Amino acid sequence: MKQSIYSIVFFVFIQLYVKTYCQAQSLTPNVIASAGAYISNSTGSLSFTIGETITQTLSSTTHKLTQGFQQPFEINLLNVKAYLQGYYVGSGQMADVLLNQGVHTNPSLDTDTLQVQLREPNAPYNLVFQKNVILKQDGSLSVAGTGIIGQSYYLVIKHRNHIASWSTHPILINTLTQYDFSIAANRVYGDNQHEVESGIFAFYTGDINQDGIIDGLDYNEWENDSNNFAGGYFSTDLNGDGIVDGLDFIYWEQNNNNFIGAVGP
Repeated sequence: MKQSIYSIVFFVFIQLYVKTYCQAQSLTPNVIASAGAYISNSTGSLSFTIGETITQTLSSTTHKLTQGFQQPFEINLLNVKAYLQGYYVGSGQMADVLLNQGVHTNPSLDTDTLQVQLREPNAPYNLVFQKNVILKQDGSLSVAGTGIIGQSYYLVIKHRNHIASWSTHPILINTLTQYDFSIAANRVYGDNQHEVESGIFAFYTGDINQDGIIDGLDYNEWENDSNNFAGGYFSTDLNGDGIVDGLDFIYWEQNNNNFIGAVGP
């Protein structure tokens, strides 16, 4: 009888051990929360949790993960329209500079790479987002993973030989945000654009060394490459035709004589 009792106890112990061990290896996507709800109607739905008191948020330019909470489903896209003075060829189009300068081997709808930044709306205007994006020949670009939805930021565009240009005011970031620099000079801070065609405006070219002003230091770089008959992916090729020559100098001279430089808040 005693042996039977020991057998039963041993059997129960084995069951509990196996069950506990197996459960310890189980993973579940459930959120530990103190409260929450799901509400829906014919036009939409709302799902929320009230979660843990101690949490951590990890984020990148494209994702956000908050420990202990359901993650939001957001599409954060910024559409921009902008033209570069040196590359503009007319009728709302720019040159295929990446082809001309030997980066691409086949014609494309691309013009060149530029940098999109979002900066805080108040001094010292800290950088909160930065990404290199391809600008299309029609002046369009799209960038995903921008700043926090519902917040406003200055939009800044930088290019390897054009003047850095800021939006006139901080712009509000939504799930889909659009900003068109090209429709008026005053779409850039300080009205700092050149009218390349009636009603079409573009960022000034000639800041070859990217110090924020078009001056003799940029000329020195152009002159050196021109004297060496440079061709290819050179910032001194201001018109993007693949050759550093006198046609580029014309752009530099005009903007240098007009004391063109970057303008920001």
